[in-house]
Amino acid sequence: MRYFFTTHLTKLIIATVAIFCVTDIHAQETGISPYSRIGLGDMNYAHSPAYSSLGGASVSLSDFNTVNLSNPASLSSLSPHMPVFELSSSSQFLELSSANSSANLTSTNFTRMSIGIPVNKKLGLALGVKPYTTSGYNITTTNQELNVGDVTYKYEGKGGVNNLFLSGGYSLIKTDSLSLSLGVSANFLFGNINKIRRVEFPDDETALNSLLAQKTSYTGVDFQLGLLFKQRISSKLTYSLGASYSIGTKLNANREDFFGTYTNFSSTEVVQDTLQYFSDNKGSVLIPSSLSVGGSINFNKNLDVAVQYNRQDWNNYEEIFDQQSTADTLASSSSFAVGLRYRPTDVFSTAKFYERIEYRIGFRTGNTSLQFNNTQLSQFGTSFGLGIPLRKSATSKNEFRSLSMFSIGVETGRRGTTENGLIQENFTTVFFGISIMPQVQNRWFVKRKFK
Repeated sequence: MRYFFTTHLTKLIIATVAIFCVTDIHAQETGISPYSRIGLGDMNYAHSPAYSSLGGASVSLSDFNTVNLSNPASLSSLSPHMPVFELSSSSQFLELSSANSSANLTSTNFTRMSIGIPVNKKLGLALGVKPYTTSGYNITTTNQELNVGDVTYKYEGKGGVNNLFLSGGYSLIKTDSLSLSLGVSANFLFGNINKIRRVEFPDDETALNSLLAQKTSYTGVDFQLGLLFKQRISSKLTYSLGASYSIGTKLNANREDFFGTYTNFSSTEVVQDTLQYFSDNKGSVLIPSSLSVGGSINFNKNLDVAVQYNRQDWNNYEEIFDQQSTADTLASSSSFAVGLRYRPTDVFSTAKFYERIEYRIGFRTGNTSLQFNNTQLSQFGTSFGLGIPLRKSATSKNEFRSLSMFSIGVETGRRGTTENGLIQENFTTVFFGISIMPQVQNRWFVKRKFK
């Protein structure tokens, strides 16, 4: 007997190579929120659009046709010989409001690329790349100072930290009515963030403007553990419990600091004096642990209701460098999410196209890690979306119908407040992605016999 992979192996190799090649792309992408100047920037949880439409309530869910990165234990549900390749992105429309001004910003970013590989009936793996944090802002404010006149403060920044991950989930118990799975994910974190702060005196031609520029690179490894329990109570009722714990990590950091003075000459900055410069300011950044727990109930195999609670102790966040360096003070964050999804028929059904569409809705609320003037910023979001099955090719027989799916969703919500001199963000995020799988009966990585 001889074993060999099917011709689809070539497709998988190309997809896997693309995962690593896209890593450099994200380094040029940034967010658009002014709050992303704090710490490492905005956290990107990078749910699949299939779960983002549920408010992110996904730690207790497991699907054979979706790579669920919120709980690595769910990878044990991948179906043998049916790998899943996923690509997703999002567009954000942001309305910023303060007590006396407003602005509108837009941004489109890659959110993740991943591939789920079922090894056997009990073990599933996933690898890919996604943004861990994004930072992108351009803020200008002007204050009137006594005996000085106008003083303009400019803050600019861009960059982020990427996450190259390898995850696995294994079923300790797997029967028709009961399953218990464990999972682990190794997250390789790396990236760069550039921050610039300028102070200018437009009313005083003799005054020297000041400039503080920081370029920081980060590297480190974080581990995530997952647990998933599922039990069928009756032919029409199944419940699941899930938990995910990230142990936290200490990132290695290397910062280049420049502090000096300059003047503006014909729209060009001319450096006058270097007050402080460190080319190799080594340090570390402590990322705190996080916990997510949740539960879900499946009714009649086509309706899921899921809830989830998340917490991360950002008050333990630290930035420590050899030379003098500033650090941001954060607060512990917590959030609650609930989601519902419904599909009129089974995914394998030969029913009409519109009857195989999956409908999703979700809601999330909570306190962020951001805190200013003794005010911790809260946020909420309402989301909805669709999972649209891709049609089989015109030449495919009915038994080879497609299991691939296009997902699209929208979330609208708010973060922050206009009180205490703060900024309120009203956001609308459109997320979309595609998951590609072999067709029904068209299994990959099968054993062949040769006589």
